[in-house]
Amino acid sequence: MGDINWKDKCWVTTIYLVNSERKVLLTWNKVLQTWIPVGGHIDVGETPEEAVVREVAEETGFDFEFVSPHEKGDYGNVKLMKNHLVQIEDVPHHNKHMNFIFYGRCLSYDEKAETDENEKLRWFSGEELVKEKESFLPNVWDKAVEAIQKVK
Repeated sequence: MGDINWKDKCWVTTIYLVNSERKVLLTWNKVLQTWIPVGGHIDVGETPEEAVVREVAEETGFDFEFVSPHEKGDYGNVKLMKNHLVQIEDVPHHNKHMNFIFYGRCLSYDEKAETDENEKLRWFSGEELVKEKESFLPNVWDKAVEAIQKVK
């Protein structure tokens, strides 16, 4: 076995949710002082997919469905799941994050302004993302723009 120490990793999951108006939902992170996708830590015993379903329910209460490239296969004792990508990121003062990233289509939503933890929520149009590009982490901006383009 290799020398990787998995004990200093945080396992997290996020989702870029797009509504019928072609806007992407982001939440204000007080610690990072920037907009990020909805999500959070994967609890013990959860799969990344289960965690993102729980996080969306807790943070927004919105109904959604996963979208491509989300695929699942069931082969008896083997389950295959394809998320959008895995991001490995050093988070200041908070271990290395292993982030499973998904895209989703919001089926029911409103203009809710806060998460369950009193963090701001905001729906961004493509135009708003371009106009406010400097307000985002580059990877978040790229994925938010891509989500709007890919989620139909």
